[in-house]
Amino acid sequence: MGGSAGAPSALQMAIRHPDRVSALILLVPLAYKPPSQADSAPPMPAWVEAAMMRLIGSDFLFWVALHVARDQVIGLVLATPPELLKTASPQERARVNAMVDHILPVSARAAGLRSDSTVGKHLAPAPLESIHMPTLVISARDDRYGTYASAQYTASRIPMAKFVGFEQGGHVWVGHDNEVMAEIVKLLHPKARP
Repeated sequence: MGGSAGAPSALQMAIRHPDRVSALILLVPLAYKPPSQADSAPPMPAWVEAAMMRLIGSDFLFWVALHVARDQVIGLVLATPPELLKTASPQERARVNAMVDHILPVSARAAGLRSDSTVGKHLAPAPLESIHMPTLVISARDDRYGTYASAQYTASRIPMAKFVGFEQGGHVWVGHDNEVMAEIVKLLHPKARP
């Protein structure tokens, strides 16, 4: 399973070592799509990316931002429209809040997050047609990291892939956690299907 920036590694594992992978799950994947296909979100402006890199480089700044501008952190770092949380169930709000709170200490993750940003700018086509295991690809159209279009493309190129797309949910699939988990269970335990 590869989520977000973990997707390129998961794809490479499935391509290079198919004998060691029985199923592949790509959740809001950072993945290649041809430039001819429309983006599902505008690219992050350079000044916004610079501000985010500054924010993730400091535990203190990140902590302050969580307490002063939490919605903006959710929108920027979790790439999820913060207004979705206002109508989400208490369980979903708690899940997303725990996710953003557990980013601290962000300084321990800063190098990896910077690397994710660099990898995302240099994605290359992969031989997706060579992946012959059950595959599940999930994204939300309003994911501000723009994973929806690349997730659709990736699923369309993998022979045994199922694409699950949500209109709303952002990068952390707000309101769809139960559906996402059910899809994962169906993929991993096909006999449990109704």
